[in-house]
Amino acid sequence: MSHRRALLALGGAGLLAGCGFRPLYGPDGERRAPATDPGLAAELATVRVALMPERFGQVMRRYLQRRLEGSRPGTPSRYILYVATTSEVEPLGFRQDGTATRVRTVMTANWSLTTDAIPPTLVDQGRERTLDAFNIPDLQFFAAEASREAMDRRLVEELGDRVVEAVALSLRRRQATPG
Repeated sequence: MSHRRALLALGGAGLLAGCGFRPLYGPDGERRAPATDPGLAAELATVRVALMPERFGQVMRRYLQRRLEGSRPGTPSRYILYVATTSEVEPLGFRQDGTATRVRTVMTANWSLTTDAIPPTLVDQGRERTLDAFNIPDLQFFAAEASREAMDRRLVEELGDRVVEAVALSLRRRQATPG
């Protein structure tokens, strides 16, 4: 019975490989960086991230630019990535006096990728979401602020990774489309 399963799995993998399927997850179960494909890495390096307002946007822009450029800083731009983030903050836990003890933030990034030509042409657009939370310890203001900053850092990384993966998939589709 196990030989049959192995043959079916091998046949299924062969069929997927024949149709151009490329997994996002490697054999070790970890996410593969979109930049592992040299052609795609070169294309990602040509994406510039437009300015984003406020502190969270500035940190997000810097993170996205580093992820997109990879080891190719200074590559001439061909695309512009516009990202607008919004957040929804909701208290989760409460003390008996009604003060919050845990806060959850849901971050949404609406993005659009355009060419760097005049006039620009829309390549793709999308919406990515992630959430995280932090605790507010009783009368520990420094700990609460440190916890919130750590949550913001995790949100930037998770949301940034999702946007980069979506842009990488868009550029991969664009490369595969003839013309």
